[in-house]
Amino acid sequence: MTRLIIQSVFILVSLTIAYYTAAGIRFEQVKEVLSTLQNISAAVFTLAGIWIAYIYPEAIAAFTNPKKVSLIKGSEKTKRIEKLVLIILTSAFVLVTILLFNLSYMLLKNASVVIEHKEVLKILSVGLIIFVSLNQIKAILAVMINNIEFVNELHKNKTEQEANDEL
Repeated sequence: MTRLIIQSVFILVSLTIAYYTAAGIRFEQVKEVLSTLQNISAAVFTLAGIWIAYIYPEAIAAFTNPKKVSLIKGSEKTKRIEKLVLIILTSAFVLVTILLFNLSYMLLKNASVVIEHKEVLKILSVGLIIFVSLNQIKAILAVMINNIEFVNELHKNKTEQEANDEL
């Protein structure tokens, strides 16, 4: 339910900003944002995938061999893996959206229906770019939070180990 509320707020904010700003935006500016967004999404996608593959190899083992799923069931790592998978899905969604946006622009930019409704489509296009940007920012923040939690866990484990060593 929380995710639905967040996405609804993102849509509302995106369309509101687009409504008031789209008229002054040129396609060159859109291309720059899309290029940056593509690079960031690819990097986040890769980073989260590496996290899963190298830090949680049992998750990969569970995926390739369903009988081993008990390795991660009920563990505290399950939530972190779930967050990382959602980050990967978000970045994949952003990348697919960018691809479809560019493809649509190429194929439809001279279509009569597009020319007739140019202003509305421009608002929707800018809104879409803002929406996927907000989602990618959310994914970046989730990676940052995940890293902080991981470092905190390392410090906690180190402190516990030092306390046990002193006994």
